[in-house]
Parts: sequence; C-alpha cells; structure tokens
Amino acid sequence: MATLPCSSPNLHLSSMAPNSGAIPNPSEALIPTASKSTEGRASSLLQSCSSFSHLTQIHAQIIRSSLQQNHFLAAKLVSSSFSLGRHSYASRIFAQLRKPDLFLFNAMIKGFVSAAAHHEALLYYLILLQSGFSPDAFTLPLALKACSKLSAAAVEGRALHGHVVKFGLGFDVFVQTALLDLYGSCGEIADAVKTFDRMPERDVAAWNAMVSACARSGSVSLAEKVFDEMPLRNVSSWTAMIGGFLNSGDPVKAISAFRRMQLDGIQPDKMLIATILSAIAGIGSLSSGRWVSDYMKKNGILLDPFTGTALIDMYSKCGSIRDAMSVFRALRSKNTSCYNAMIFGLAVHGMGEEAIGIFKELERTKMEIDDLTMLAVLTACSHSGLVEEGMRYFRMMREAFSLEPKIKHYGSVIDLLGRAGRLEEAVELVGSIGVDFAVVGALAAACQKHRSTKLADRLAMRMTELSEESSGFLVWRASVHAANGEWEEAAEIRRVMKEKGREKGAGCSLIEVGDKFHWFVAADHTHPRSDEIYSKLDELYDVMKLLGA
Repeated sequence: MATLPCSSPNLHLSSMAPNSGAIPNPSEALIPTASKSTEGRASSLLQSCSSFSHLTQIHAQIIRSSLQQNHFLAAKLVSSSFSLGRHSYASRIFAQLRKPDLFLFNAMIKGFVSAAAHHEALLYYLILLQSGFSPDAFTLPLALKACSKLSAAAVEGRALHGHVVKFGLGFDVFVQTALLDLYGSCGEIADAVKTFDRMPERDVAAWNAMVSACARSGSVSLAEKVFDEMPLRNVSSWTAMIGGFLNSGDPVKAISAFRRMQLDGIQPDKMLIATILSAIAGIGSLSSGRWVSDYMKKNGILLDPFTGTALIDMYSKCGSIRDAMSVFRALRSKNTSCYNAMIFGLAVHGMGEEAIGIFKELERTKMEIDDLTMLAVLTACSHSGLVEEGMRYFRMMREAFSLEPKIKHYGSVIDLLGRAGRLEEAVELVGSIGVDFAVVGALAAACQKHRSTKLADRLAMRMTELSEESSGFLVWRASVHAANGEWEEAAEIRRVMKEKGREKGAGCSLIEVGDKFHWFVAADHTHPRSDEIYSKLDELYDVMKLLGA
C-alpha cells in the first residue's frame, strides 16, 4: 500500500495524543437502559445534541448498552464532537474502536478539515493508508482540501494526485475539482489548467474553481475568458470573478460586474455582499455603499456580524463614521471583528477617545481581544495624539492579553511617538527590534513633519541595509531637505533619482458621476473629454490668480 510523503515537520503521529475530555463512566448516564431501540434513540439524540455535557451523557448510555463498537453511532459521536469543538474527544472515541472502517476514517478527516486542523486531517489519511484501506471519492477531496489550505502542492499534493490515478478516481468530477482547486490555491496555474482541460465533464463547481484559480494567480484576463465561456453561472461564479477584479486592484470592474450580475437575476449571498462592499470601500463611493445597504434591506439579506463588519468598514472608509456607528449599534449580535472594524473606523477619523470607549465596551463583553484589536487601539491613540494611553495599551498587550507585539504594532507605536515629536524614543524602539522597512518608514514620516534632517540621514543609512533605495524613500529625503530650505541637497537627491530612472510614479484620482467612474492621472489626455477638462482647469487657474490664491 502506498504511503503519502510528508515534508512538514509538524506531521507527527504524536500530535494526536488527547489533551482534554475523558470517556464517560456509564454510571453517569441519564437515559434509561434500552434494548434494540437504543441505537435509534441514541442516534436521534446525537442529531440534536447541543452541549458537551449532553454528548457525554449519550455516550455513557451507548457504552452501557454495549454499542460502543457500533460504527454508525461512533461516526455520529465523532461528528457531534467536532461540531462542539471537542477534537481530542473525537480522537479518543476513534482510538477505542477495534476495527474502524473507511466511513469512520472519512468522518475523522472531514472533522479535522472542517475544524481547520489540516495537519491532523492528513495524519488520519496516512493512518487510513497504513490500515490497508483505499481512499474513495469522499476521502480524496477532503485530503486535497487539507493540502490546499496548507499550500502543500509541491510534495503532499502531488502525492495525492498520484493516488487519484492509482485508485481509479481520475474521472470523478468532485475529485478533479478538488485537485484543480489545490493547484489554483498554491499558484500552480499551469497544472490547474491541465487538470481542467483533462476533465471529461465539468459542473459549475469545476468552472468556478477554474475562475478562482486564474484570479488568485493574477491572471484576471484568463479568469474573465473562462468566466465568459461558462455554460451556467451561480452566485459563487460571480463572487470568484468579482473577487478577482478586487484582488487585482480594479474595484471599478468589480462593481461593474456586480451590476451585470443584477441583470442576470442572480441573488447575492453574504459572501458576495461583503466582497462588493470591500470594492466600494476601496474607491470611497458612499452613494454606491448606501445603494448596497438599501439592496440588503429590500432583499432580506440579514444584518449579522459578517455583513455588519463589511458595512462598518465600508462606511468608515467612505467617510461616513456616523453611518458606521449606526450599523454597529443596530447589530443585535456582535463579534470581535465588528468591534475591530468600528475601532479602526473611529481611529482613522481622529476620534481616539470614542475608539477607546468601544475598546472598553469590548473588554466588558469578555470576547477575545486579538492582534487586530490592539492595532486598532494603537492606531486610534496615534491619530489622536494620545501618547501615554497608547504606550499603556502597548504594554498591556503582553501583560493583560498575552499577545506578543508584531512589527505592525511596533510601527504604530513608533508613529505615535514620532507624531508627538519624541523622536529619540522612537529611534530607541526601532533599535530594539531591528531594521524593518515599514517601521523605519513610520519614523521617516515623523522626520519630515519635524524637519529633522540629521535623523533623516541616519535613517537613510539604515534603510540601505534593507534594500536598494526606493523612489518613495528618495522623494521623502528630498522633501525633508526642501522643508528646511536645503535646496541644493534636495536637488542633488532628485538628480540621483533621475540618473537611476527612479522617478516618482504619477498619482491618480477617481470620481463617480451617475453610475460611471472616471480615473484621472497627472498629465493624462486619454479621457474622452480631456480637452473640456483642461479648459475648465485653465479657467479655475485664472480665477485663483485673480483672487490671489
């Protein structure tokens, strides 16, 4: 029997040792001893089981009735354990089975995949092979999905591809779709295309997987080609294509595709709503955002933590913090993501005290406080000049929440100190964590604000340790010298930029007129009405001169 090569150091059988949950004592059972009907009643109870204590009571009755080796009930117990988040308990149930069958192995692999424990899922696939079983059309898609999530196409994924062929599942559409998704997720677009081309039949899921694979690899034009050739599209098809436009940095095309979808009569789901709200946030189109919000209300799309977070983020980025707060307060159920989005929104609007108030509200709920929460709070302190509060929250990361600060947290604190003019403290903090482009960039902005050319030149030396000087960094250095009236130094830096071909890229802007979006780039004449635009700019320039502006 073939075995699956495993290159990951984390894939060890010892990791399967249970760490919580004990198999119950039969005396704990609350269900009266039953006869032949026990199996049916236990199965029915497991179907509606909603707590771990209830699960152990049912399990106790199963043991008491000598049905612990019943594969049907064991599979139900395993599934219920995973649904309640008790992975180790599921492993203990499985370990006590004398002769588990393929159905039980599949239940274990499925449970670990659904729990995002992908290493463990592959371990059970290995045990399945070592036990003499052949994987079926249910096993392999699960194992392929685990590889996909681990980005393990190079070794484990290709080994699984060999198993697809060896076990005669090369023509199964579900297996092939999972294989296609694996290659697409891992950026192996050529292998994804080969897999797709060799499929004897393709359902809508296979087409969707191909669109997603192309979009994820950055081949948006190829994704569009596949999308246009699809014989049938569903909401997942549109989500994949719209997500592809968004990820490629083209939110306008994403919104246009959403409008095309409306004409096709496709009802969006929560995932697509969140995706299109992200696109709208990217261009700051408040009117489009409000239109989507109204669309949700008219079409009965519920406001829940997932859609609520997307709406809060959109309104914040489109400049309407009042609408963002209205959504936040309207949410009957909130999770940490909702709070994070609201704190970030208030932070970027300079409402530091209000952001800290929301953070304290989150603390009172006893919900999890994560890395993003603390980054949002530090950002709020930085944008509002709350230096001492920011430093206190930075210390609290380790002391109160057991969170190890990451580079992004250090960058925010350095920005906080830099904005307050406490440059030497910021430099000391940079020195304590080593050189990082983003962190030093935060300090660079402070140098420009406070016109510290000496520190700017010191930073320049440190930046060269990371990489060659970028055009943005050179522009920054020139700006610092120019702000201090050191024109010769600024001119010299710009001369170096020109010699090295590192001119600063042209900026662009976007406006929405009616249902259309218009891009504008400096010195660009490609817009169809550019003559009228430049004529109007000349008029405005003349008016400004008359007004002494």
